[in-house]
Amino acid sequence: MPDPLYFCELLPNIKQVSVSIESQDGEIPTSVGLHPSKRALTVKYGARTARIMLPTPVDSPSITLVPAKTYRLSASQAYLSSGEYEALSAPILDPWDASFVSPECSLRCIACATAIVSNGRIQKWKNLPSEHWADMMDLWHCHKPHNKDGNPEGSRYSGVGRIVAERAVGLVDPMYFLLRREDCENIAFKQTGSNEAETAFCQTCDVPLGIVDEKADGIRLMKWSLSLGLGSFKKNGDELLDSYTFSQWFSAHLQFLVDNTGQRKFLIKPGASILSHQHLDGSGKRTEEGGEGVHIWVFNPNTLTTRSEKPTPTRAVKVYYQNVRSKAEVDGLGDIESVYLPHAIYTRFKRLLDEGTASLPEELRTWAGNWKAGWLERF
Repeated sequence: MPDPLYFCELLPNIKQVSVSIESQDGEIPTSVGLHPSKRALTVKYGARTARIMLPTPVDSPSITLVPAKTYRLSASQAYLSSGEYEALSAPILDPWDASFVSPECSLRCIACATAIVSNGRIQKWKNLPSEHWADMMDLWHCHKPHNKDGNPEGSRYSGVGRIVAERAVGLVDPMYFLLRREDCENIAFKQTGSNEAETAFCQTCDVPLGIVDEKADGIRLMKWSLSLGLGSFKKNGDELLDSYTFSQWFSAHLQFLVDNTGQRKFLIKPGASILSHQHLDGSGKRTEEGGEGVHIWVFNPNTLTTRSEKPTPTRAVKVYYQNVRSKAEVDGLGDIESVYLPHAIYTRFKRLLDEGTASLPEELRTWAGNWKAGWLERF
């Protein structure tokens, strides 16, 4: 008999732990009890026992529970006030900002460890401002720039303060590194879509690494496609490599959008530049957009979960999402923030959502009819 499928989630606002258990062959448990550690449930199916790990300890007046598929258990108040929980729930800054990356670091393909930027090639790393900075300039300034006819130019600060990649300087965004082409190596370039910027691939294993940013005279190397070589830190003579998952990087971007827009719902669309509001075709001009997309709702941006395939407590973003298939459906969403991804990354993102949904017990996979439930692992 296979182990039961389970998903447990801390609900921090109401200080409870939600538990959902599904026997994969339909068998009903004969008993359910709270483990003495209060960090797990012990589920018995006749003579066989399975353990359901919980994201936090729980407070329960009884060690015996009535067999059921779902539970709401009170999270331990002592644990929620502890340093251990504070460390798990505290905001995490960008793990690869300019203060962390040094000149002795290298950038390598995450799939095959081929050097993309060699140690010592970049002499200085600097953090980029938010991509929304030009919009904010328009709000902050009471005297906007005027053109030669004396008319206000509005939000046209990008031409005044255009960010340009510099030789031997690495510009660091929360999601990518902006570098000069000549500072990179082992990269091939391909045009993957008529509406997309040129894509950079690893010459060794053909994994997409980023895109050419013509406006900035450089290449955006996406952090989720890279490992960071830690220079002088070695293990058995080899450079130690630091890396994170696509899910962790993308959930961080969703968190950034929530913090900076005050919205929780976004439209993820294919066919444009990575994490930008404009196509990077050199002009910033948008092209006609199709109707395909994913309408995603960031329901809980910071929670702790445990699940069948990963029983250790994991920070996660709980999301609901809908697949959008026509322009009419897109228009029906009204005024909503859009996030654009190249087709290859968009397909990967959809697959990540579907895998998260499939890992949930059946009764958790949908909500309110047409919303699918999922989650993204976060830093």
